[in-house]
Amino acid sequence: MRLILLRLAYGICVHGRAPLKSAGCEKEAGSSMWIYVLLGNLLRGIGETPIQPLGITYIDDYAIEENAALYIGCVQTVAIIGPIFGFLLGSLCAKLYVDIGFVDLDSITITHKDVQWVGAWWLGYLIAGVISVLAGIPFWFLPKHLPKPESRKDSSTSSEQSKFITEDNKEQHKSYQQQVKIAEMAKGKSLELFS
Repeated sequence: MRLILLRLAYGICVHGRAPLKSAGCEKEAGSSMWIYVLLGNLLRGIGETPIQPLGITYIDDYAIEENAALYIGCVQTVAIIGPIFGFLLGSLCAKLYVDIGFVDLDSITITHKDVQWVGAWWLGYLIAGVISVLAGIPFWFLPKHLPKPESRKDSSTSSEQSKFITEDNKEQHKSYQQQVKIAEMAKGKSLELFS
């Protein structure tokens, strides 16, 4: 019986210590399960990617300069601690039987240490989804546009680079006005020649 379970679970036959290679024990090649793993990781990447570039930029733009480092540190800490809680939740859910709520648990004769045990893998996703929705509710009440803090608007606190950019823009604007005046003068003189 143990040999059959190993064959079903792992796709190989084990006799003693060495695996047997026979026609009935070899796993068929050409499984397309990797496509599901690829799509799952792609979807996860799409969800995780905006947090770093957009979230950190948003905090840097709209938080008071003294508090921005604290907020960015909180985001980084949650990004590190989150997977830890995910693994803990997954291990707790794996100890519960997969059909929890649909099957009388007293009638189940196996435990979570048995090879045939299937844990409630779906329960972790359900709990994480509910927590995410509850955590997102306060964000629905934020205004569509936040005003920039006064300290960000003050030119004395801006960087030297932004001052140079402003001066460059003024110089370009002056040179553009001079070009327009020259063009107008040229048009005026050319009109006088033709009339």
